[in-house]
Amino acid sequence: MKFIIIATKDENKTQESFLPHMDAESDHAIMLYKEGFIRELYSRTDGKGAIVIVEANDEKEALEKLSTLPFVKLGLLKLEI
Repeated sequence: MKFIIIATKDENKTQESFLPHMDAESDHAIMLYKEGFIRELYSRTDGKGAIVIVEANDEKEALEKLSTLPFVKLGLLKLEI
């Protein structure tokens, strides 16, 4: 089943908070894409995050896998399904 995820940057975090983790975030997102979990990924034009389309059995699985992303682990991104 496909799920649309809205990922929003935490407004209390500075851009500098994200910079040290950019490579790890990109690498992990690419891994999830190669696994077939992430199907599509779009930057938001407001610059506040991304829209992600994922393939999962249910919402729980979708959130669990996305929670492995460094930005989510560090509380830099909030996720909504």
